[in-house]
Amino acid sequence: MKKVKILAMAILAISFGACSSDDDSSNNNNIGSIAGRYDLTEFNTGAATDFNQDGTASTNQMDESSCYDGRRIDFNSDNTFTYDMDYILIDTSTGVAVCADNTVSGTWTATNSVITATYEQENGTEVTLNFVRSNNGRTLTQATTLTTYPDRNSEGVAYNRVGSVTTVFTKQ
Repeated sequence: MKKVKILAMAILAISFGACSSDDDSSNNNNIGSIAGRYDLTEFNTGAATDFNQDGTASTNQMDESSCYDGRRIDFNSDNTFTYDMDYILIDTSTGVAVCADNTVSGTWTATNSVITATYEQENGTEVTLNFVRSNNGRTLTQATTLTTYPDRNSEGVAYNRVGSVTTVFTKQ
């Protein structure tokens, strides 16, 4: 009987120990924990670029241009969002690059550790973005496999390079 009691207590202790307060899956559907402002902290590309032509290439394009500094997402508790997308716009006929911005609004849902945000472009096309939550919901990561990002050719002319991009946002 004493062995059964010890075994039961050991099982109970193990089951309590398996639940950690820093488990990323806890509260991932809690709207209150999602709502808030998330600023872009990393814009990582598949290949390093030296877009600012300082002699040091980086895969984090935020090291290469201040054009991304205002990019952020505001998730509201009513399941709407606003996404301020600051980016580099390249005139492909001239190779001239300028900072540009676009703001979109839409709705979002959350399932486990994924936030799905949907908005409609001006032409009526629906766009869906998926963000993976980590770090107790304080970090959002979006990975895009086939997209374009700014780079420069050997003559220093800006162009859109095809590749992967991973953006990381941090809750403020």
